Amino acid sequence: MRVGKWQFDPSLWPSLATLVLLVVLVLLGMWQLRRAEYKRALLEKYQQATMLPPVSLNQALNAGVLDALGRYRHVQAQGHYDNAHQVLLEDMQEGDQVGYQVLTPLVLEPGQQILLVNRGFVAREPGVKTLPVVQVGASGRSVGGVLGILPVPGIRLGKTTVPDGWPKLLLYPRYQTLVELYGSKLLKPVLLLDASQADGFMRDWQPNIGFPPVRHDAYALQWFALAMALFIIWIVVNSKRIKHE
Repeated sequence: MRVGKWQFDPSLWPSLATLVLLVVLVLLGMWQLRRAEYKRALLEKYQQATMLPPVSLNQALNAGVLDALGRYRHVQAQGHYDNAHQVLLEDMQEGDQVGYQVLTPLVLEPGQQILLVNRGFVAREPGVKTLPVVQVGASGRSVGGVLGILPVPGIRLGKTTVPDGWPKLLLYPRYQTLVELYGSKLLKPVLLLDASQADGFMRDWQPNIGFPPVRHDAYALQWFALAMALFIIWIVVNSKRIKHE
């Protein structure tokens, strides 16, 4: 194909390879845009849910509508802490500190179901092997927080090892592992204790979404830029200036 003083003459197989790479790069960019939109929706859902007035978790259990409350819903739960059977999630990170998240079972009234309450983060002192002091009173109380989930690793390797004794020191346990410890009355949601509540540690709860949406937008821009650069290179390589005869 001739355009002015230029002859455009692409060969078949390099052009097909370029087309495949262009499709892949564009699809990667679109995937990053969808991830950004998905995470923006999660953040918006979190903000909307936490703004709703708290509801009674005990009443929701009695009415059989706990699942309908949804993630991040603000609730109040009545019961008492089981101080003797706590779990410490190890290798948790808060800023530049590494330590533990403290999971304390709250025995609900009157059905005796168990709700794990994440009471927050405790930093680990460098070089200190002793576990932090996390004792809490066993008197009846009303506990407020938002419904969340267990921390999830980026990559899960192998099966969770459960040590002897209490508190249990666990690394990213699955829900089923905790059911084996507490029994079938363990509820699946985890209560993220409000910062205003007593008997808690460092708490700054945010949805666990990994990379923020703007990071995915930046990655999408990079993939689209690579696609544009590849297309321009394909045009330049297959174009030749026609010499004067």
